[in-house]
Amino acid sequence: MIPFNYHHLFYFYTIAKTGSITKACDTLRLAQPTLSAQLKQFEYYLKVKLFEREKKKLILTEEGRQIFFYATEIFDVGREMMDRIDDHSYKGRIKIQIGVSHSIPRAVVDALIKFLFKISPEVHVAVQEDKIDSLMEALESHQKDIVLSDTILPGCIEKEIEQHLLVKIPVVFCACPSIATKYKNLPKDLNGAPIILPDSQSQAYQAIQDYFITHKIKPKVIAEIQDVELVRRLVLAGIGIAPINQFTITQAPSKEPLVILNPKVKPAIFESIYLLTKIRKKKHPLVPKIIDQFRIAV
Repeated sequence: MIPFNYHHLFYFYTIAKTGSITKACDTLRLAQPTLSAQLKQFEYYLKVKLFEREKKKLILTEEGRQIFFYATEIFDVGREMMDRIDDHSYKGRIKIQIGVSHSIPRAVVDALIKFLFKISPEVHVAVQEDKIDSLMEALESHQKDIVLSDTILPGCIEKEIEQHLLVKIPVVFCACPSIATKYKNLPKDLNGAPIILPDSQSQAYQAIQDYFITHKIKPKVIAEIQDVELVRRLVLAGIGIAPINQFTITQAPSKEPLVILNPKVKPAIFESIYLLTKIRKKKHPLVPKIIDQFRIAV
């Protein structure tokens, strides 16, 4: 009888996760005949059939689903173990790996990093900006300790990912001083005004569109830009008006006189920032402090 080993289990786990032997071969860097033979050996050892073929697709059998459940638990704990070791791999210093989706304001990331150095001066911070799908995969596999997102994501419960509302920031319309004098009556004056919107994939974009619809405003959209810092510079250059989160404005250099249009009007648009964490057997030592203590003043 072929002895059970974790290589067989990992090969099966990778095939089940990718959905095909061909994709698993690319991940594992193994030849297809080799991987197929390993799978047959594993089925022979277990005395069960793990997959059924359905229209050229591999479908887990009932036994296969049960084993995949255990394999997922086993390898997830293994990755968590390595991540836990990596947390303290910098000569005893705590390391925290942060993923940031493209739509998150840089001012918020800057504030978070400063907060981390305040509560743990010897911390080693690693920050990566990427698409949210890639960041979610990295979070699932413990390659990231936290991810910052501006949207609530589906399927997090099944993936054992927790979502925490980190901060809710008012969004206000801004212009340079020379343009601001022309737009004193909001929202009415925004009708036909040159507007720079955030990227259509961001949470704020839809909230702003809803605002325009509610107030029957038809602005002249001159650009859709994801980078808030770039938007701020274009506004200062007099290119147009832009809805910008209030925290970014308060953190701008004093020599850059951004003007909030009609500041006495109560903000009707908000941008929410969420902190995503993977459920772990033992939590990263800094994550609970971020959730409980991190705040920004607007």
